[in-house]
Amino acid sequence: MDSRRISELTLEELEAILETRRRIEGARSRVSTATLRKSRSRKSGLLLLVELLLVVGFIGIVALVLFKIQTLNQFGVTARIEALQAQAQAGQHTNTQFATPIVRELPGSSFPPANLDVKELPGSSFAPEEPFPPALGVLGVRAQVAASPLAPTPSPDSPSRIVIPAIAIDSPVVPGDDWETLKKGVGHRIGTPNPGVRGNMVMSGHNDVYGEVFRDLDQLDVGQEIFVYAGSRKFRYVIQARRIVVPTDLSPLNASRESILTLISCWPYRVDNFRIIIIAQLAA
Repeated sequence: MDSRRISELTLEELEAILETRRRIEGARSRVSTATLRKSRSRKSGLLLLVELLLVVGFIGIVALVLFKIQTLNQFGVTARIEALQAQAQAGQHTNTQFATPIVRELPGSSFPPANLDVKELPGSSFAPEEPFPPALGVLGVRAQVAASPLAPTPSPDSPSRIVIPAIAIDSPVVPGDDWETLKKGVGHRIGTPNPGVRGNMVMSGHNDVYGEVFRDLDQLDVGQEIFVYAGSRKFRYVIQARRIVVPTDLSPLNASRESILTLISCWPYRVDNFRIIIIAQLAA
């Protein structure tokens, strides 16, 4: 150990001592910085994990709440429809937003249904299911299944376009209302009249598949307008009623003495266990 006083040291020795101290202080500083970085890195990783757990928990809570709301809505809709049907069967008159009376006569009150073979209203969001596979013939060869009838070629008087300004609908109209046809747009039921002609012109569309063209029908109110085009000719209809029915209630397909338009789609959105019906009358 050097016991000399500072005054006895040479300039070179003093500079060497200072350089040694600077190196020691630098090493201590680097060690302290590395330790601080490791500590911060651990804290950041822990905070990130906590944030991820919070986000996952929040998403789970939101999903559970939405599921509960949908379940409650479906239960409430079912209970309401059952109550309305019970009142109708008892001969009671119920004035609700889904039972607004049409002008004196509901469509087709004086005529039988247009097609007695129909089991369910068009516009379903579910693809049709075959009740059983085609029968096997000799040596296991499948028997041929009769093809569905082709839709007639539209005439110049056939509806070609429907516009509903209140819910921003502007869609082409195609002949027919089977599952495949409704993939292309709004379907005009074969056998029902053309625009401007007396009778019940029936149109259907999907509400939650293939473009969701009729998704917002439940937002329409009595008095709002619907425009149907046949080529360049424009026909104006005014909404008179809005109803909710079960899919097997075929009364919306009935004929009418008036020039009316009936729109059909599934309801409620993404539940689809009922049909919403919009009835409009040709304006003078």
